[in-house]
Amino acid sequence: MGDNDLERSQNKQIFKHTLVQASAFLVVILCAILFFFVIFSYNTWTGKVAYVVSGLRSIIIGIVIAYLLNPIVNGTEKRMKKLLKNPKNEAKANAAIRAASAIFVVLVTVLVVCIMLYTILPQIFVSVSSLNRNFPYYVEEVTDLIQSNRRLQAFLDNALTNATEVISDWLNENVVKNIQSYMFMAASGVMSVVTTLMDVLIGLIISVYVLCSMKTFVGQGKKIIYATFSKKHAKVILDTLRKSNEIFGGFISGKLLDSLIIGLLCFAGLTAMHMPYIALVSVIVGVTNVIPFFGPYIGMVPSTILIMLVDFKKGIIVLIFIIILQQLDGNVIGPKILGKSTGLSAFWVVFSVMFFGKIWGIFGMLIGVPVFGVIYYILETIVTCRLQKRGFPVETEDY
Repeated sequence: MGDNDLERSQNKQIFKHTLVQASAFLVVILCAILFFFVIFSYNTWTGKVAYVVSGLRSIIIGIVIAYLLNPIVNGTEKRMKKLLKNPKNEAKANAAIRAASAIFVVLVTVLVVCIMLYTILPQIFVSVSSLNRNFPYYVEEVTDLIQSNRRLQAFLDNALTNATEVISDWLNENVVKNIQSYMFMAASGVMSVVTTLMDVLIGLIISVYVLCSMKTFVGQGKKIIYATFSKKHAKVILDTLRKSNEIFGGFISGKLLDSLIIGLLCFAGLTAMHMPYIALVSVIVGVTNVIPFFGPYIGMVPSTILIMLVDFKKGIIVLIFIIILQQLDGNVIGPKILGKSTGLSAFWVVFSVMFFGKIWGIFGMLIGVPVFGVIYYILETIVTCRLQKRGFPVETEDY
């Protein structure tokens, strides 16, 4: 009987091992099928996702605002709790403090944004008006420069003739025939701006509700995870979610702060050097700096050209100033604020910006680095665990 029991036990182990291998193989096949479905049906499923997202845009905006403001609300909540000691009903007091903190932070954020817009927008308007007013003068200067060089003049005359023919054909074939549709697109654009403003306003209101219920949502999420998975797997999932939150929160909030600082430093530097279009150039440099790696170069080109139209020497000075500013950001300010929030090397940062930028455009360039940082962390954790189980060293230098 002992031998039979041993044989049955061995058969069960072999069956379990075979079942696990078959399940793993099936999962790999299903993942491969899903991957190819996602790649080859990209336009179909992205269209459906975009349709759903457009319907939930206000809620998504509210959740994003709440996510960005949650660390500030937590800090405000802690300070308010210190002021209110030994409340009679602690649960109600905590709920009231959380709500007050959320409302206070959202209102202050809106006020700060309005003050910034009130300060910057008039200066941008003045810069654009000045550019529009001086544009004929810039054209005249460029024309004089071309006329002083016969070879350049001949080349540009030929190019202008070809360009005129192409533009004329394009106008006749596209614009004239489709002018009604273009007018409809312009009207749709105006409506889209109004709709977006309404979505942001509703999103701000939703963000208050999300911030007030943040701890409840987190608790409910943990309950679902522990109810669905084993304790070991649930712990792994929660650790991954915490790390993902750390990567996303640290990178996005840090990058926004970093870009704001760069914009303000650019504004101060250009003001000290008495440059034209100070506000416009500072906004361009600050906003494009949000995009990792490529952002500084994207902002540098139009900014330099703008100043060069006024004064070539000043344009060169601004070019050198922006290069120095970006070096300061890349080597001092950025690392101090962002630290190693994503854990990615320079190569993977470039790869993630290009890859996700190709898939999702500007939005992909903005969030590509933290998304790839999470993927990289998950893969690194899996590889480390498997190496440890097999008794191999985990440090890359050992290989």
